[in-house]
Amino acid sequence: MISILIPTYNYIAYPLAESLSRQAKEQNIPCEIIVADDASTRNECKQKNRLINSLPHCTYIELEKNIGRASIRNLLADKAQGEWLLFLDCDGMPLDDLFLKRYGQAIANHTEADIICGGIIHPKEVPASNMSLRYTYEKAAEKHHTATKRNERPYASFRTFNFMIRRNAFLQVKFDETFRHYGYEDVLFGFQLKGSGFRIAHIDNPLENKDIETNEIFLRKTEEALRTLAEHADKLGDSVHLHHLYLRLQRIGLLPIVRKLFQWFAPTLQRNLLSNTPSLPYFAFYKLGYYALLKE
Repeated sequence: MISILIPTYNYIAYPLAESLSRQAKEQNIPCEIIVADDASTRNECKQKNRLINSLPHCTYIELEKNIGRASIRNLLADKAQGEWLLFLDCDGMPLDDLFLKRYGQAIANHTEADIICGGIIHPKEVPASNMSLRYTYEKAAEKHHTATKRNERPYASFRTFNFMIRRNAFLQVKFDETFRHYGYEDVLFGFQLKGSGFRIAHIDNPLENKDIETNEIFLRKTEEALRTLAEHADKLGDSVHLHHLYLRLQRIGLLPIVRKLFQWFAPTLQRNLLSNTPSLPYFAFYKLGYYALLKE
C-alpha cells in the first residue's frame, strides 16, 4: 500500500486529494491519503479542506499549533501505514489520471531504489505579469529537471515537491525539525540520503505547480530561504552552490566588495525583480549579496 502524504498551509488541497482519490478508485490502487493542515490562518482554506474527509481513502487533520515544514512531514509519516510514502506538495496537480499508476510501475521497475522522484513542471505561460520572477526562474531551470538530467546528479536534484520513499528508509533519516522556516530542508534531506547510502531513481511523472507566487511574495520567500541557509549552513556543507560560492569569495577576500555593491544597488535590483521583466543575473546577484550581508 502507498501512503500519500500532503502537508498544507493556507492552501486548498481538496482538488489534489480528489484527483488522487479518484485515480486510486478507478485503477484499484491500494492507498491511503492523509492531508495535514499546519494551523492555517485562512478559515476558507480549512473549511474547504474539511471536505477531504468525505473522499474515499482520505483523512484530513488540522493542527492547532504550527509546527513547521519539516515537523509536519515527520508527523504525516508517523501516521502512515503504507510500505511506501508518497509526499506531495499541496499546490501540485497531476497532468493526467495515470499519475499514481506510473508510481506503481516505478516501484516494480526500480526494485533497487529506496526513493523515487517524479519531478515538477510549471504552466506553459506566466499566469500573470506580476508573477514573472518565479515563473522565469523556474522555466529557465526546467530543462535541467528531466528525469535524464536529474539521474545524472540524483541527490543534488532531490526536491520534496513530489517524491516517494520506502517507509523504513524515511524513518532512518526523517526531516530535520530544526528547519522550521522556508527553504533548504529538501537539500539537507537529499544530503542525508546520500550519506546513508539510500538509492534514488528519478522518473518523468511530474506534478504541475499551481501556485506561482507574485514577484513580491517570491522575493520575500527567497530572503527567508537565505536566512534559513545562513542559520543551517554548517549542516549543509558545500551541497548548496550559493554557500560554496560565498566561501570561495571569502577565501580570496572579495566579500567586502560584494556587500558594498549589494548595499549600493539593492534598490535598483529590487525594482527590476519586482517588474514584469526580471533579470535572472540580477536575481543571482541579489541572492549572493543578501546572503553575504547575513553572514557578515
